[in-house]
Amino acid sequence: MIWDEYKNLKLKNERNISFERIAELIMEQKFIDILEHPKETNQQIVVLEINQYKYAVPFVIDEDDNIILKTAYPGRKLHKKYGGKK
Repeated sequence: MIWDEYKNLKLKNERNISFERIAELIMEQKFIDILEHPKETNQQIVVLEINQYKYAVPFVIDEDDNIILKTAYPGRKLHKKYGGKK
């Protein structure tokens, strides 16, 4: 898995999460679901639980089969859909 290090630092500072932790969860198959991205046809979204909240992590798979993580954000609708507590 690969990602932009600047974006990773931004996620650490602004959302207290990291691509390292996200990659670890994905590799351990601790994701909740994988969805088609509704707006970006070349992207998918992996749904994870981080800090007891559901997060959306858009990604693409490049021509070398690398998973490229784009960003991560808390998903209010995903949290509700997948049984999150208020």
